[in-house]
Amino acid sequence: MRRHGAALALAGALMAGTATAQTLQVGVQAGFGIDPHFVFLGPNMAAARHIFDTLVNRDADSRWTPGLTQSWTPVGENVWEFALRPGVTFSDGTPFTADDVVFSFQRIPNVPNNPGPYTPNLRGIARTEVVDPHRIRIHTSFPNPVLPGQLTNVFIVSRRVAEGASTADFTAGRAAIGTGPFRLEAFRGAEGMTVTRNETYWGERPHWSRVNIRVVGNDAARMAALLAGDLDLIEEVPTTDVARLEGSGRVNVFRKPSDRAMFLLPHVAADRLPLITDAEGRPLDHNPFRDLRVRQALSLAINRTALVERAMDGQAVANGQLVPEGFGGYDPAIPVPPFDPDRARRLLAEAGYPNGFGFTLGCSNNRYVNDARVCQVLGQMFARAGFHPRVETQPGAVFFPRTQVGRNDVPVVFFGQSSSSTRDATHVLSLAMHSQQVAQGFGQSNRGGFSDARLDALIRDAAFRMEGDREQTLRAAMAEAMRLHAGIPLYTQMVIAAARRGITYTPRLDEQMVAIHARPAQ
Repeated sequence: MRRHGAALALAGALMAGTATAQTLQVGVQAGFGIDPHFVFLGPNMAAARHIFDTLVNRDADSRWTPGLTQSWTPVGENVWEFALRPGVTFSDGTPFTADDVVFSFQRIPNVPNNPGPYTPNLRGIARTEVVDPHRIRIHTSFPNPVLPGQLTNVFIVSRRVAEGASTADFTAGRAAIGTGPFRLEAFRGAEGMTVTRNETYWGERPHWSRVNIRVVGNDAARMAALLAGDLDLIEEVPTTDVARLEGSGRVNVFRKPSDRAMFLLPHVAADRLPLITDAEGRPLDHNPFRDLRVRQALSLAINRTALVERAMDGQAVANGQLVPEGFGGYDPAIPVPPFDPDRARRLLAEAGYPNGFGFTLGCSNNRYVNDARVCQVLGQMFARAGFHPRVETQPGAVFFPRTQVGRNDVPVVFFGQSSSSTRDATHVLSLAMHSQQVAQGFGQSNRGGFSDARLDALIRDAAFRMEGDREQTLRAAMAEAMRLHAGIPLYTQMVIAAARRGITYTPRLDEQMVAIHARPAQ
């Protein structure tokens, strides 16, 4: 377990503070790019929200709010109308029009060599009709009640500067022209970026005239920089330090449950996997995880309360489903799964594995909070229940390409999914629990290859339902996914940020750190 006492002991007298009404120094954990259509990941989206806008925004609690559109209305089962905000200009002074929306939609699926395209957010869009320069109609190939939410992840770029532009052109700043609250001053690659206030921004004026966003990947270094006054605001406060920081009186800590559910995806698609062995380490000629009883045993082996305490220092919420409480599709009748290693052993024996079997549990070691630590604790729990696990952790840059849909060879994958765009279970169920039908916009995160016709039908019914009891349909889909153990829920992450005294920050449910949410304390 990592310790950060040295960081907390730094500087006998805490900083007077470097943030002024002019400049904010921000420390983030992960590197990012600034092509807003290249690699659909949280750090990239957080960076993009400084420079670019979306048609529909979402606030810190992931509620949909007007963005580049003032209003949106379904005008038919398969048609949405969006009234674009008049008088908006890009940071280079050129006007924003409906044509920029059309171009942005066209660019997203055509960014070359994109390992994580933003295309799931355009799922079902058949065509975009320009009614006039400030009004569009989006025609969908099926009813899509969460289309406005999906568009909270679709950043609008200028056709004038981005047409024909590469990701390298954005990185160089030439194409990084948006309508957002800040404009790019300098992008420093792995080191971060500097943005300055967009004085022509259509929305609430950002408090800070200049924001330096620095990538400080090491937890202890990020903490030390905050305590030394080199940074004013940091994300990803180490869970081991939360209690001491809150009691120190020297910094402000801001935290709340995020919307990111962490879960396991057992591989069920392949008849056999080389990383599954018998109890003596010999390759098995079949895949035990195709048996529901084995997946049930895997879940029963997990003490979720202990997992949260031991691996997350209490900074998480044990969960028995794939969205947090308060989101659509969350069913209070679904409990946190019990911890019952004895029953797990009995189920393994019933399935034909009285001595257990070996498998690899694959995890990232730098993507999620305490990810490697969580997986080591899970491995210990599985061993006590009769399994013979091998925990293998890799950097996210290696792990996620290795486990992507269609390539994954890892028997059990540790994974997390945010549901902020839809604010209900539609997103995670469609991407992670539905059969792999990527061309249709389903199953892009279904790394285990789970497939069940009834579950698919329930998910589609919920995803396509514009009227009626949609909540009941979502809950039915969630209950079926949990009954089948298509994914095995663990907990919901906390979002934890810290700032020097004199600064307040509103954490976002989607865990993205965006400077407009930081203000001087009153």
